[in-house]
Amino acid sequence: MKKHRRSIMVLAIVMVLCLATGGMAAKEQYVDKGNWETIKDLVPDVVLNWVKTGDMVVRYSTLDFDAGKVVPQWVLESKMENIGKYKLTENKTIVDAATGKPPKFIKGVPFPNVKMSDPDGAEKVIWNGLYMRNANGSLHNELEVKFFGRKTGYERSIWCDWFSKPFEGYEPARSEPNPNNFESVNQILIKSPYDMAGTAMMTWRYRTDKENMLYGYVPAIRRVRRLTPSGRSDALFGSDYAQDDGGYVSYDGAVNYFNWKIIGEGDVLGGFISAKPTLVIQNKAGHWDFNFKNDGPIQWSFEKKREKNSGAPWFVDSAVWAKRPVWIVEGIPKDVYYNYGRQIFYIDKENYLCYWKVIDDRTGKHWKTLWTYWAMGQDADKTVSWNAMLITTILDERMQHATAQDGNKNYRCGVNLNSNQFSLAGFTALCK
Repeated sequence: MKKHRRSIMVLAIVMVLCLATGGMAAKEQYVDKGNWETIKDLVPDVVLNWVKTGDMVVRYSTLDFDAGKVVPQWVLESKMENIGKYKLTENKTIVDAATGKPPKFIKGVPFPNVKMSDPDGAEKVIWNGLYMRNANGSLHNELEVKFFGRKTGYERSIWCDWFSKPFEGYEPARSEPNPNNFESVNQILIKSPYDMAGTAMMTWRYRTDKENMLYGYVPAIRRVRRLTPSGRSDALFGSDYAQDDGGYVSYDGAVNYFNWKIIGEGDVLGGFISAKPTLVIQNKAGHWDFNFKNDGPIQWSFEKKREKNSGAPWFVDSAVWAKRPVWIVEGIPKDVYYNYGRQIFYIDKENYLCYWKVIDDRTGKHWKTLWTYWAMGQDADKTVSWNAMLITTILDERMQHATAQDGNKNYRCGVNLNSNQFSLAGFTALCK
């Protein structure tokens, strides 16, 4: 009888160990061409094909944090405070639902609790994504723009400074003077190589349906020139990106430039730089720096030379991919001269970050795919949270060429930027 009880106890211990081991295996696994069926319903079809062919190896994992809650505090508050508070006009600008007038200031995200049945639901999702970047405050990031070819691997890099200043969404911006009625302004300045240094672009986005203003500075003529909105779909600095491929929602233009539609919802694998929150530290100037030391080294496929668990040169093999709930949103440009055709966005329902964008040309044929690896930042006490669009990659499927924007050297939120920097005179001074 004692032996029988002992055997039952041993069996129970073995079962517990097996369950524990199974739990660990379920927490993280590599998905490649040998077991691609594991994620067949969790990625866009074009991405699944990469896994089938061995171009991409997915480190499928779970997160040690709630990605829907690692957002600035005012975003969490706005999810309750802004329910039903705002609506969209016929031109898709935001107005107060009670008065029909433009609000003086919008805190956090304007449209929590989006419904698929809402005829303006898609536009509201895009507005929320635009406001999520705003909610992270003024940004100053040092970007390394990497170029890759299938045969050539890593080719070269361009180093840039990125500046973004919000007048909406970011709670401390409530008291910021805003005589031009901006929603946000941003700049990108090339620092190297030498033959491109000083080249820059600046965008003014308005809170109304006024057309976005886009400016470029060319060192050869030492002048600022206004650019057309359709130029936002042109190649940016010789890369695979267009100007409108930026932003936390993988779109950086005016909402009313496109016809939008929610075409589905579900779960998708989203890319994260780490399964744990990245530590953010407030420096002496009051800015919040992302400290990536505890996240481990970022490993690119081109560095590993197609070793095990490695794919095409433009992938980050060290990133983790976790299941997230998304809206699937279709955007079709109204401008007949816009280079892109139909675009499909996979946007998180809870934090409004975009994980994938699939781009067709004007004839409806697939052209490019864009994806992002996010860093979700928290301070040591887990009371302050920020988001970082740390690495974004876009692949031109026809040319088999990719470009990645890598911000892991210096990513800073809540920066004190002077509004004068975004005037025409300030922009010119920045470029010289």
